[in-house]
Amino acid sequence: MRSDTRRVITLLTDFGLSDPFVGIMKGVVLGINPDVALVDLCHGGQAYDATEAAFLLITSYRYFSPGTIHIAVVDPGVGGPRRPILVACGGHLFIGPDNGLLAPLAEKAGSQVRALTATRYFLQPVSATFHGRDLFAPVAGHLSLGVEPACFGKPIDDYVRFAVPRSALSGTSSIRGEILHIDRFGNLVTNIAHVDLERLTAGDSPAAYVVSVAGLEIPIVACYGQVAAAALGAVIGSADYLEIFANQGDASRLLGIGRGTEVVVGRKDATPSCF
Repeated sequence: MRSDTRRVITLLTDFGLSDPFVGIMKGVVLGINPDVALVDLCHGGQAYDATEAAFLLITSYRYFSPGTIHIAVVDPGVGGPRRPILVACGGHLFIGPDNGLLAPLAEKAGSQVRALTATRYFLQPVSATFHGRDLFAPVAGHLSLGVEPACFGKPIDDYVRFAVPRSALSGTSSIRGEILHIDRFGNLVTNIAHVDLERLTAGDSPAAYVVSVAGLEIPIVACYGQVAAAALGAVIGSADYLEIFANQGDASRLLGIGRGTEVVVGRKDATPSCF
């Protein structure tokens, strides 16, 4: 880990920006290390949904340099028996609740998970409703000053596990996945990764395949502008996952579907039904 004080800390929460919660967390961090660089990753995801937050985190963290500290707080069990944990993964540090949110990172080879038990690094008294302020933010602040992860608690291996839903081959000619995230523009981001699509097409042009969802067949294109305004298309987005869009429109509203909806990719002449 880097030892200098100019560390980067990212924040991912479901707090939104209409309340002062995110700003308060930043105030706690800056009170411990005023030289830290704070980055808002996302605060507008689905409330209480650790699965979506996990997907956003694992598709984002790699764009930050090693040594970055990530606070992730989507925490419907705050104040209950769930533990606060610290995950070291790929040169990054992740702090959050033990509710599965950090499990995809904890499962990576070489990762280590610790329960946060060193109360001397917490704000006191610890609120039953705002661990982002009283536990996660101060731990991040102290980590940014160079306090070693071992100082915060012992390693554990009984953390909560769940897997972000993955797409799967259906036979040899199609992939079945689902919508995991709806972005600010109404784009429907699926769990069908670029690499999985390449395996399916196996040298064929992606244009020979279509996306079947909500009873429609949607073409796969290279960029948004390849379909007419308000028309539907599917494209590999910036996170390297297939997403369904409406050019200059809102695909989520147009199709009337959301997270969890099944999506199938197959050849134009042999697309299986979603239903």
